[in-house]
Amino acid sequence: MTDQPNLSPNHVELFVKAGVDGTSIGGCPLCQRIFMILLTKRDAGKLTFTLTTVSMARPPSIFKKVASRLPALVHGDEIISDPDEIVVYVDRRFPDPPMAYNNAAASAACIDVFSKFSFYVKDVAHSATALVAELQKLNAYLEDSNYRFLCRDGMPDHLDCMMLPKLQHIRVIAKAFKNFDIPTNLKGLWRYLRNAYDSPVFALTCPSDQEILRHWLDKKECQYLAKEKKVVLALESPDCRSLTCPV
Repeated sequence: MTDQPNLSPNHVELFVKAGVDGTSIGGCPLCQRIFMILLTKRDAGKLTFTLTTVSMARPPSIFKKVASRLPALVHGDEIISDPDEIVVYVDRRFPDPPMAYNNAAASAACIDVFSKFSFYVKDVAHSATALVAELQKLNAYLEDSNYRFLCRDGMPDHLDCMMLPKLQHIRVIAKAFKNFDIPTNLKGLWRYLRNAYDSPVFALTCPSDQEILRHWLDKKECQYLAKEKKVVLALESPDCRSLTCPV
């Protein structure tokens, strides 16, 4: 769909979840993942992009013409709304800088972290034991690694763009819902998060803690928490982002 014919052929538009104000970035980790990838490609001078935030309760007409879910990417006549397909498309059309990874150990260290977190916060699992075990596995990999990120130095790759938004959700939501903190003795994990917080690719794309909280309260399994005093107080607090580390 080409509504703006004067734009460069290297220009894309990314539609992402809007925050409660309709303009800020909402708390969707999939949207942040794609936003991070486009920012990395843009900073290398390989593409330009327009970021459009969308409230699904009041979607703009331009969005309704092209997609029904988020994130969504529009590039000329191409319209893609599956995150994995967006990644494949962007890498194919804009291969530099390369962001693919080939590290089985890093992938294995990450694979079950988010699912164990989801079971915990949704009360499928009543203990944090399984989550802690997965965080320890990831930490062990990171402590043995000399990289700033999971598989490389310099800039995040696709595995980082997938994992870092999820880790931020774990940090914010486990604290808000369960009063659970990522253990401070996981020094490799905290070093990794510090490197992410120091990276503009993560810091500029990260939603506020409050938007991450709203994202989870929209889930049916978590809606009962909306009236808990600590959750209400967190939502009523001025927007902030947890981008500092305790160790």
